[in-house]
Amino acid sequence: MITSKKIKVLTLAAAVLAAVSLAGCGSESSSGQNKGNKNVTIAMTSAWASANPYGANGNYTALVQDQIYDRLWIDKFDGSVLPRLAESYEVAADHASMTVHLNPKAKFTDGKPVTADDVVFSAQLVTNPKFNAAHRSDFKYVQGTSAGGVAQDPSALGFTKIDDHTIKITFKNPMNELPILTNMNRYFFIVPQHIYGSKTIEELNNADVWKQNWIGSGPFKYVSQVDGERVEYERNDDYFLGKPDIEKLTIRVMPATNLLAGLQSGEVDILAGGGIGGLPIPDYEAASEDKNLKVESVPNYGYQAMIFNTQSPRVINPKVRLGISTAIDRKAIVDNLLKGHGEVIYAPYSDKHPFVDESKLTLPVYNPEKAKQLLEEGGFDFNQPLDLIVPTGNEVRIQSTVLIQQDLEKIGVKTNITQYDFSTLMDKMRKGEFDLGMCGAAGTLDPSNPTWMIAGVKNNFTNVPDDRYSKLYAEAAKEVDLDKEKAAFNNVWQFIIDDAPIAYLYSNDSLVAYNKNRLDNIDPSLFEQVNWNTASWKVK
Repeated sequence: MITSKKIKVLTLAAAVLAAVSLAGCGSESSSGQNKGNKNVTIAMTSAWASANPYGANGNYTALVQDQIYDRLWIDKFDGSVLPRLAESYEVAADHASMTVHLNPKAKFTDGKPVTADDVVFSAQLVTNPKFNAAHRSDFKYVQGTSAGGVAQDPSALGFTKIDDHTIKITFKNPMNELPILTNMNRYFFIVPQHIYGSKTIEELNNADVWKQNWIGSGPFKYVSQVDGERVEYERNDDYFLGKPDIEKLTIRVMPATNLLAGLQSGEVDILAGGGIGGLPIPDYEAASEDKNLKVESVPNYGYQAMIFNTQSPRVINPKVRLGISTAIDRKAIVDNLLKGHGEVIYAPYSDKHPFVDESKLTLPVYNPEKAKQLLEEGGFDFNQPLDLIVPTGNEVRIQSTVLIQQDLEKIGVKTNITQYDFSTLMDKMRKGEFDLGMCGAAGTLDPSNPTWMIAGVKNNFTNVPDDRYSKLYAEAAKEVDLDKEKAAFNNVWQFIIDDAPIAYLYSNDSLVAYNKNRLDNIDPSLFEQVNWNTASWKVK
């Protein structure tokens, strides 16, 4: 019997205290290549960036790693969790720590058991400042870490082994455990200490080391890959949560323009959803009319934004950045490109998020005259073009970049758009080799993570040199009273809107499509929380 406990959880319906339980888990297609077997192909639109499960930002890599490695639990859209490697947990009465109980049946695909030592080792690895970890900042609430999630002394890190199947996570301060359940867990893949513990950090920063030792405790075992094209897996028959129904799983990279054709031909069975493999808006109607396909429009906390390199001389003045943000016609993007499957946003989340109340915010709504005035006040040089970079793969994002270019042209701002593959774009943003950069984030129910705005961490894409944002987030997160916490975060949103390190643009629903004659028991809402839960899918 899975135990449960009451914790603070914010749901979409209302920001209230709720109970979170770790609970247990037509006609035939005429041309499907997987017809008659239990092989399944998932399509996404860009390649994974690294075999290192911690080494890359973006959910392309997360989808690949999610099949091999387990995380502690599966996050749901409403903030509740389902068991994965963790069987249950309790939060201390003073809310200064939580105790996590691992499933004693869990084992890696080489037969070795998963123990508390593996979890502690994985946490110490992620927080090691010398290790290439893209999401280290998600550990910033754990005792012994800096504001960027760095633990200079691994022995002081708040991950403690109680026994072989029990760990204690100690927080810096008494807090709501929601950031641990959501942000920290999202990319916290548990890796085997007996394989990686003997290797140096320098060795572990080499992605080939991970590729050569791709062993986890997840539902599938790595078989092979063609770099940039596909990864192939076979079923882990001994998976501790139950043998998956899928025998062979393939993750394929496919241009967004080919996704519908791939579904209809049977070349792929399901799309990865979200920003990594959602059905293109122009294909929505045709897909909905196809009797072999099921299409779901899934709301999410994800968003698309334009990031400013705050250290670029061209946009270093906040008035210039706010002017550019005010020049963008976000509604035109939503109306013309999303066709109603999304909404305009100005803060890090949509107005549907329980921590955002746009009625209490002064927003940079579309106003070309005011935009130009702000640029002039900020001393902007209208003769020098801005470098605007965008990753390949997400066609709506690419098209929105063109619309933004046109909006800026109307007020005399010139831009040069350059497309890069996702990995290259990330590298250029980290190095500050841009003025404006287009990017998306998966979002989360927990609002306390200042994405792209933490000085000293790998994904400080805004290149902010200080802790002006992270301090505001940390202070707001200390509020215990729910209404006070919401008000505090709205003050944070207003500061960010005015200082404009990022111009938040839109939140688009994820259009997930799959062959309903082949697959069943799919929950696309989990995809938005970086949980595909392939172990539960059924093949007809």
